[in-house]
Amino acid sequence: MTDKPERPSLDFTSKEEFRAVCHQLAMRMHYLNRVAMGEQKFSSEVAELLSRLGRVFDDHYDDEETRRAFGDGWEKGVLSEEERRAYLYGLLYDKG
Repeated sequence: MTDKPERPSLDFTSKEEFRAVCHQLAMRMHYLNRVAMGEQKFSSEVAELLSRLGRVFDDHYDDEETRRAFGDGWEKGVLSEEERRAYLYGLLYDKG
């Protein structure tokens, strides 16, 4: 028997579950960085990016402005590919 908490499944079915998966991956990366990767700043930044990605997706998935910027399977977004990357970067870092 183990006392480990249940981990979120990679078979996520909602934006909230995706956020939980990203958080779990980030925490695992931080742990491995501390015990086996030599506490590399690069690894730490990757872990933080995973955590931010989950939050940003959860917060902006249903956002009309984000949907308009990126588009969907039927409508082209108002931003170019380069602009979409910059927009996502802004969500991940400027407002994260």
